[in-house]
Amino acid sequence: MIHNEDYFKGKNGLKLYYQTWRPDENPRAIIQIVHGIVEHSGRYFNVVNELVPKGYIIYASDQRGHGKSEGIKAFVKNFEYFVDDQKTFFELIKEKEPDLPIFLLGHSMGALVAILFATKYQEGLQGLILSGAGTKAGGGAGNIFARGLVKLMAKIRSKSKIDPRTTDLISHDPEVVKAYIEDPLVHKKSTFKLIGELLKSYNKTTNLLGRIKVPTLVQCGSDDKLVLGAEDLDKLMKMEDKTIKIYKGLYHEVYNELEEDRKTVLNDLTEWLDSHL
Repeated sequence: MIHNEDYFKGKNGLKLYYQTWRPDENPRAIIQIVHGIVEHSGRYFNVVNELVPKGYIIYASDQRGHGKSEGIKAFVKNFEYFVDDQKTFFELIKEKEPDLPIFLLGHSMGALVAILFATKYQEGLQGLILSGAGTKAGGGAGNIFARGLVKLMAKIRSKSKIDPRTTDLISHDPEVVKAYIEDPLVHKKSTFKLIGELLKSYNKTTNLLGRIKVPTLVQCGSDDKLVLGAEDLDKLMKMEDKTIKIYKGLYHEVYNELEEDRKTVLNDLTEWLDSHL
């Protein structure tokens, strides 16, 4: 396995970090990963270790304000900037790997970015994978009072930060939770503006899901408390080729669950990818 790191310029010239993992020989396809809120591209090692030996190249960037990328931490002025950045990244990938099909994998907030991307640029995608996806935010931002407060604070104190206190809901694996807490590249707190943009994007993507035509795989946990409404995606998605997997008892990060559970999830991911080449 060959690992490389680099940067590209995103929207408004922001310097964005990305990394790649490639098999030693005979690559078959590319997975472009879009990570979730306050985390970074380095937390997808289970996906990397599963797919790269099977011939998949992984391209994963740190979104603006996240990880090693530039920008105010856990902040975005407009959610569409994330989509614009991924389009630039997508074009970079195509330039470097012109003969390989590209799948887009988005997790949580990254799933929203991936959906918005696919509604605009799906003609270049081999397929779409959504993890930790749904129709509305859960956790502390899920109730009506909290949504109203976030909207107000996003206007008057947009760069102020709030701790969503959701750490113990990402995975049943205590080692994953411990690593998340101790990871200096995980910001833990988010600005009110980013959460406000996130909430608006759930409303937007719910109305746009029906436009996507590319083959789509959804992988979510039935006990996900951070993103809700995964079971509603089946009715909203109109593509002919769709596979929806709701894993009983799993939390938000299905690729980072306890070993036996994540083996099932990763095996389903691999089989789906192999069948769509």
